[in-house]
Amino acid sequence: MRVPFRWLSEFVDTGLTPRELAHRLTMAGLEAEKIEEIGAGWDKVFVGHVDRVERHPGADRLVLATVRAGEHCLTVVTGAPNIAAGQKVALALAGARLFDGHSETPTLKTLKPGTIRGVRSEGMVCSEKELGLSDEHEGIMVLEAEAPGGVPLADWLGDTVIEFEITPNLVHAFSILGIAREAAALTDQPLHPPDAPNLTAAPAGPANLVEIEAPDLCPRYSATVIDGITVGPSPEWMRRRLELAGVRSINNVVDVTNYVMLEWGQPLHAFDIDNLAEGRIVVRRARPGETIQSLDHQQRQLTPDMLVIADAERPVAIAGLMGGVASEVTDETTTILLEAANFDMKSVRATGRALKLRTDASVRFERGLDRNLVPDAAGRATRLLLDICPGSQVVAVKDVYPRLLLPHDLTMSFAEFERLLGMRLSESDVLGALARLGFAPHLADDILTVTVPTWRPDVTLPADVVEEAARVIGYDMLPATLPSGETAPVRRDPLHLLAQGVRRTLVGCGAFETVNYVAVGEAQVRPFTDAANQQGFLHRIDGAAAIRLRNPLHGDRPLLRTTLIPSLLEIAASNLKHETGVRLFEIARAYLPSGDVLPDERMVVGIVIAGQREPVGRFAEPGALDFFDLKGTVEAVLTRAGVEPRFVPTTHPALHPGRAAVVLVGDSEVALLGELRPDVAAAFGIEADRVPVAEIDLDTLLELAEPVSGVRVARFLPAEQDFAIVVAEEIPASDVETALRAGAGPLASGVALFDIYRGPQIPQGRKSLAYRVTFTAPDRALTDAELERVRDRIAKVLKQRVGGELRI
Repeated sequence: MRVPFRWLSEFVDTGLTPRELAHRLTMAGLEAEKIEEIGAGWDKVFVGHVDRVERHPGADRLVLATVRAGEHCLTVVTGAPNIAAGQKVALALAGARLFDGHSETPTLKTLKPGTIRGVRSEGMVCSEKELGLSDEHEGIMVLEAEAPGGVPLADWLGDTVIEFEITPNLVHAFSILGIAREAAALTDQPLHPPDAPNLTAAPAGPANLVEIEAPDLCPRYSATVIDGITVGPSPEWMRRRLELAGVRSINNVVDVTNYVMLEWGQPLHAFDIDNLAEGRIVVRRARPGETIQSLDHQQRQLTPDMLVIADAERPVAIAGLMGGVASEVTDETTTILLEAANFDMKSVRATGRALKLRTDASVRFERGLDRNLVPDAAGRATRLLLDICPGSQVVAVKDVYPRLLLPHDLTMSFAEFERLLGMRLSESDVLGALARLGFAPHLADDILTVTVPTWRPDVTLPADVVEEAARVIGYDMLPATLPSGETAPVRRDPLHLLAQGVRRTLVGCGAFETVNYVAVGEAQVRPFTDAANQQGFLHRIDGAAAIRLRNPLHGDRPLLRTTLIPSLLEIAASNLKHETGVRLFEIARAYLPSGDVLPDERMVVGIVIAGQREPVGRFAEPGALDFFDLKGTVEAVLTRAGVEPRFVPTTHPALHPGRAAVVLVGDSEVALLGELRPDVAAAFGIEADRVPVAEIDLDTLLELAEPVSGVRVARFLPAEQDFAIVVAEEIPASDVETALRAGAGPLASGVALFDIYRGPQIPQGRKSLAYRVTFTAPDRALTDAELERVRDRIAKVLKQRVGGELRI
C-alpha cells in the first residue's frame, strides 16, 4: 500500500522525517518496503503565473507565453492546447532535468535554451509526464489557483511515498488512517481523523430501499442517495493524491469512492439510481443461470453460492468485487446511490477465485473488515461529494445492520507481560501504549481488563495484548540475553531416516525423485476405480469416502491423493515425449479416510518405470523395462531395510493379469507392484507396451524393518552348493526359497535362483528351480559332514512345505 506522507501528516504530526517514521513503523511490525521521493529531482522548477499568451508570429500551432515565477520572468514557446492567461503552471528554467515527453521509456534530459521558429525560448512549461508524475502529455499541468507563485515546485507538489507490505492479519492498518493510528500510538501524538458526519439525521427514504436476503454473507449494508450530482473531473488535489497512491483518476464520483477507500480502508461503490429497477437494492445470492457484465466489460457466469447486489430484477454488482456496466456512473448521471457495506470475507475470496477476479476492494474484504467502519466511510464520502458538487443534497439514507458487532473484553494477569517478554514493564507504560491503540485498558488488583475495539479482529488472546504493548513500547527495549539450560538431545524421526535410506537406494537404482501436488482430479483417479467404486492402488478405499478439499488451489484437483501412482504417471508421460525411458519415484503421504475429522496419513513410496532400458554401456541389456526390472528395484529397497520380502501373485483392476504381485513380509502387505493394463497407461498418454508401477507403505515397513548397520565379513571361507528342486508348476519361487532358507537355518548366508528348467526328465505340470546357496559359519570352517546333514534337512523341509524333491 502506497502512503503519501503529506496525506498521512494531515491526521498525525509525528515530528519525524518520512524515513524515520518508516523505520519506526517497520520495527513495530508494519514493514516499509520502499520509499519514493516525489520532486527530489525538480531543481530549477518553480510555480509560475501565466501573465499573457500571444500567437507565435511564425507558427499557427505555437504560442508565446509570458510566465513569471518570483524574480524570473520568461517568454516560453509552447504548443500546449490548454495554456491560458491567469493559470498557475510548472515553469522549468534552463538546466532543469526533465523527462522526455516524446520518449516511450523514461529518459531524463537537461533543458537548454533554444530558438523556435525565430523566437528565443529560455524555459518550458511542463506536463505531468515531463515531471515524472504520470504519462499525461496532452497538455501542460495546471496547478491550483492558490499555489504560491515563485516557490520551488517541490515545496508545493513534492511528497514522499512510503510503500508498506500489509500482511493479511493487519487489515486495521490497510488505510491512510490506519497507518496514522499506528504512527500516533508509536510517537504518542494525537490523532486527527478526517471529518465524517453522522448521516442518521438525513431522510430515511423508502422502507424497501435496501433489503438483505443473505445476512450471513452481508452483515451490514448502507445506502446513501445523493441528488444533484454533476459528474466531471476531480479537483486537482484529489487527482494528485490518488495518483501518488497508485490509483488512476476517472471522474469525481468514482474518485471519491476510491479516495475514501484509501483513506478509511472501506471500499465503496456508486450506482446510477436511474438505472436500478424500482430504484432499490437487494443483497442476495445469485440465481441459477444469472450473468452480469462487470465494469471490465467481461460477461461473467454467476452461481448460487455467489453474493450479488441486485435491483428488483437483475444483478447490478458482484458483492465485494466489482460493479456492473448496467448501473455504472456516466457523464449523464445526476442521482447516485452510494454503497458502503460489509461482506463475508470467505464468500468474497471464494467468488473472486471462481471468477478469477481480484480488485482493490476484494483485497480488503478478504481480510475481514470491521463492519462498524461503514457509517464513517459513508459520511466521509458524502461530505466530499457535497463539497465537490455544489447544489447536491442527500435525499435518503438507509443503513441495514441486523447483527450488531460490539467490542469485547479480554481479562488477563498483568504478570503475563513479564512471563512472555522476560522483563517487567511498568504499569503506566503498558496502560499508555494500550490506550493509544484504542484498547481502553483497566487495571485492578494485578488483573488487566482490555476492551478490544471492533477494528482489531486479530486480538483474541492475552498473548496478543502483550504483543501489542511490546511493539508500541519498542522491541528494542527487550534485554538481549543468551539462552540457558541444556540443549535437548536430537532424536531423529525413524520414519524420516527410513525414507532417506529408501531415497538413496532408489537413486542408486537409477531412479529420479519427483515432487507433485497432494491433490488430484477425478480423471486421474478414474482409471484406478473398479465397478464397485473401489479406488486406489496399494490402499483401496470406497470412492464415495475420498477426501475432498473445500477450497482447492486448482479447481480441477479437488481430491487428496490416496495413491501416488496417477501423479507419477502424468510426469512419466511428459518425460517420455523427450526420453526413451524413465525411472521415477516419489516419497510422500497418501491421505486415507479415517472416519474422523482428520485423514489417516500414510507415508508411501510410488515408483513408475517405462520405456527402454539404458542402451549404452558394456553391461547394458537393451529392451523394454518390464515387471522384473521393477521387482529387482523393490527387492533392493526392502532388503536394504532389513526385511525378507515374499512376492505373491495377485490381481488388481488397473494391472495386467498375470503381471501383478503383492509383497509380503511375514503376513503383512508392504507393497504392490505390477504392469499397468494398456488402456490404463493410454489414459495418461503413455504409449509404451509395458508400464510397471509399484507402491510401498513405509509406515508398515517401519514396523517390520531391522536396521542394517553394515556388511559383516566372514572369517572363514564360505561353501557353495547348488540345489535343483522339482516342484509343481503353480508353486511360486518365493515359497520355495522360503522353505530352502528354513531348512538351511542360520548357516545359509545367501540364496540365489539361477535357473528354471522345464522339459525332458521333468514330469508334466512340474518345473525345476536351481538355487545356489552360500553356507558360512562365524566361528569355524564347515566340514563335508555338516553340509551333508544340512542338505538332508533341506530336503525334508522342502518335501513338507512345498512338496519339492531334490534332483540328483
